Amino acid sequence: MPELPEVHGYKTYIDSTSLHQRIIALDCRDSRLLKQSKSYFETQLINHEFKSTHRIGKYLFVETTSEKVLVIHFGMTGRPNYYKSESDRPKFGHIQLSFENGYHFAFENKRKFGWWDLTDSISNFKADHKLSDDARDLSLENFKVSVSARKTDIKKIIMDQSVAAGVGNWMADEILYQSRIHPTRRVDQMTSEEIESVFDAMKKVIEVAIENDAHYRDFPEDFLMHFRKEGETCFHTGAEIEKIKVGGRTTYFSPEWQKK
Repeated sequence: MPELPEVHGYKTYIDSTSLHQRIIALDCRDSRLLKQSKSYFETQLINHEFKSTHRIGKYLFVETTSEKVLVIHFGMTGRPNYYKSESDRPKFGHIQLSFENGYHFAFENKRKFGWWDLTDSISNFKADHKLSDDARDLSLENFKVSVSARKTDIKKIIMDQSVAAGVGNWMADEILYQSRIHPTRRVDQMTSEEIESVFDAMKKVIEVAIENDAHYRDFPEDFLMHFRKEGETCFHTGAEIEKIKVGGRTTYFSPEWQKK
């Protein structure tokens, strides 16, 4: 699933291809992908332009010249695609905008878990969906305040979008590996220094992932993503990586490196 670094890349892509162009048509092959009616989307988007993009966690907000902000959630397999010829429309480009310059913008969405919505403002959407500040912008003070009110496993907490918007499953595993914290460690039993180490690891993982365009193969050799598989070998200890379930999510960790 696209997480913060991947969505950051999508933001950069849209910024470089699709801003300041008049939209002349919208085609949607599956109305379930639109949170409002197709006609309402047409009213708010056709004859308007994308002005700018903003990201909070896994959500991408596109400000338009209309009164509404387009909200894009990429689900499991969503991604943007900008192209010239209608014949180049991707197989799973279920939503397509056409621009006056002859180019098109498709929302690829193979498994159809992604969606589009329209909102009055980014701040309203953030409040309604209980999103924290984006994890990249989150302060240590706010992180500690959010975490201190919880009494469950640290992995569950850092994946909570009201705590650290943008952190998903692979990022949570990597953050805890980098900070040497066991994924089932209860937060109310952690020291302030341990919580700060998780925060620092979160910032490190985000920046490394963005710097490398979320291409895991380019991450530093001591990153879990290179051996995030049951039975693989921990970079630091040589012990086998284990797999468990935490909060219903498949979780990989090194039992020797991340001792409970």
